[in-house]
Amino acid sequence: MLAKLSTLLFGGLLLSGTLYAKAPVVQKTAKKPVYVDVWQKIYGGKDDDIAEGIVALENGESAIVGTCKSFGAQRKDICVTRMNADGEMKWRLWLGGKKNDEGKAIARTADGNIVVLGRSKSFTKAYAYDLYVAKVSLDGKKIWEKTLGGERDEYAGGIAGTDDGGVLLVGASESYGGGDKDIYIAKLDKNGKLVNAHTIGGSKEDMATALTRTRDGKMVAVGYREVEYVGDSDFFIMQMDQNGKMRWRKHFGGEYEDKLLGVTATVDNGIVAIGSTRSYGSSQTDLTVMKIDAKGKTIWHKIYGFKYFEYGNAVATTRDGGFMLAGGTNTLGKGNHSVYVLALDRAGELIWSHVYGGERKDEAHGVARMSDGSMIVVGETESFKLTKKFYIIKLKKQR
Repeated sequence: MLAKLSTLLFGGLLLSGTLYAKAPVVQKTAKKPVYVDVWQKIYGGKDDDIAEGIVALENGESAIVGTCKSFGAQRKDICVTRMNADGEMKWRLWLGGKKNDEGKAIARTADGNIVVLGRSKSFTKAYAYDLYVAKVSLDGKKIWEKTLGGERDEYAGGIAGTDDGGVLLVGASESYGGGDKDIYIAKLDKNGKLVNAHTIGGSKEDMATALTRTRDGKMVAVGYREVEYVGDSDFFIMQMDQNGKMRWRKHFGGEYEDKLLGVTATVDNGIVAIGSTRSYGSSQTDLTVMKIDAKGKTIWHKIYGFKYFEYGNAVATTRDGGFMLAGGTNTLGKGNHSVYVLALDRAGELIWSHVYGGERKDEAHGVARMSDGSMIVVGETESFKLTKKFYIIKLKKQR
């Protein structure tokens, strides 16, 4: 059932450090909130239900992909939920089979339908995860499904629609390539037929975690690469055409673990990517966000963090050309992890931040701008029920 939550806002300190700052300075603020929550909702059944990604539909509505164990799911199923502008469910669809299936990413296709990416153990002969892709109609009917994989585990990253009605997807594979885990890229046509697939990587771990389509039709994947030794990773960014052919790629980072986990397109054909870093003077793990132009040049790179762990999982553009970041923190808030939401202006400067949640673990996994200009953050909460539930927050900018 959907349940409306009373507002649970815990104010916090704002921190803005540039990429090369050795000791970021904490700044206190008492400014009027830039964003306010219109509503907060939780959704789920008796078992764990987690929202992983969200895509905007028409009239302020949205579609959410996640992993659900409630409502008759077989072990774990990929679940797709359509919500109206008030956060009320219009329909719910389970995808997968009799074994464990996990949802990861969601996007629109050229014909306006929904495409979902996850991974599944239900359709493989080996006891391993295959990539799982499904196209779903706006009224909640499965149009087609497709699995991709080998004898070992595959990992879902991101998905985007192509001009010809098909999709491009990215992730990682242990089955193909020569490394421990290699970046996997695949193009499917409008009927779900595999057009091409290939891997990119070295001898260690390489992972594509998210994908976006830029305004001029290019595709940009982000993730991370282990370069010198296992456990150390660099930020990874790659621009491709709509068939998955690389145009350029870059990786960079500090001496410790640096990962990109989310990405969105900008109005000037560039991207803004978000993730986490243990480099650049971080005490533990800090949230990192950067703008990259269409040629791969870094325009700005910011780090936001406190004493313990801050990280960014998703980013979306706001109506005024800024950016909303969503992730988690265990420095601020009441719980061991709280939802951490930040708003930046076009130059990457922090204009607002807030934490949401209760006394247990709460984390944001996705964010999107709705057709009415509002922003919706989705993730998981353990603070309000005994098990994990969808956590959905609708935010609106103050006038």
